[in-house]
Amino acid sequence: MNDASQSSANSGGGVHVLVVGSPPNVHIVEETAALCALERRHLLVLFRDTDVSGTSTNEDSAEAEIARVVHTLETVCDAIARFAPVLPFTPLLPQCGWDLQRARVRAESLASPGSDVVVIDTTDEATYAEGTSAQTETEPCVRNTLSPKRARRFSKVSVGGTFDRLHAGHRLLLCVAAAVTSQNGTLYIGVTGEALLATKAHKHKIEPYEIRAVNAENFVRSIWAPGYLNNSMTSDSVQIKTGPLDGNPPLAATVHDMSALVVSGETKQGGDAVNEARVDKNLKPLALIAVGVVGGHGDSLEEREKTKLSSSALRASEEGVIQ
Repeated sequence: MNDASQSSANSGGGVHVLVVGSPPNVHIVEETAALCALERRHLLVLFRDTDVSGTSTNEDSAEAEIARVVHTLETVCDAIARFAPVLPFTPLLPQCGWDLQRARVRAESLASPGSDVVVIDTTDEATYAEGTSAQTETEPCVRNTLSPKRARRFSKVSVGGTFDRLHAGHRLLLCVAAAVTSQNGTLYIGVTGEALLATKAHKHKIEPYEIRAVNAENFVRSIWAPGYLNNSMTSDSVQIKTGPLDGNPPLAATVHDMSALVVSGETKQGGDAVNEARVDKNLKPLALIAVGVVGGHGDSLEEREKTKLSSSALRASEEGVIQ
């Protein structure tokens, strides 16, 4: 079962497509996430590319484009994490080939058989673009102007995590990794294996490795649009290699032509350690792309990291009500 069918099976059958600008309207994202959680709908967040000035022509602009994508994704995932941390949602980026037409097709394919509940919501996009409030529309009038930005991409990208219950923080990490993987590139997904979890508290509450690995890979596959770039790229043309993190040196430290590593902000030291190991082996250091924490509270980074969304917190809440 892929991420799309799994999400549909876990929802009430309806699908909500929210078109967001950059920067996104946080309040609308929060309200939409809460509504989708309540009505058991899958949420597709379609990002409108508000900067279509052209191709990145130098290293600085390419790095700035990556930073813009990461920040926009962080904003949306953080808003969702606070109101619906395990909501089935998929970010749809123009950098991964998505536009309004393809998003509508994806929404219809996600809807349960017999369900006609597919909402196309341009409220946030219209608010950003025109400075006015718009009503939710089933037939949006928004221009279909999304276009892929040729930001810096990497041929071999690595990302790792436990990916238990695939919450909003995991989806942020995996989406950034997918977005920076180049056409016909390879994305390596390391999933914490059973060996590294042997001494972890409440290990029995963590999903089995096989489930976590399949969920992470299927979610990543759902991020790329079919027929991306006029059929020159499909989700199958990007290779995805998923394997366990088992205590041996990770592939990021040993594959000679690995080019980038996506990490969470609080594990950036681990990324630095990988680069140190690569230098020791006379390998080129990786570009490190760090994403922030989501769902945390407080003004300082330390406060936010202490209260960030985590699988442990979600497991501790299993006896209560999780949105």
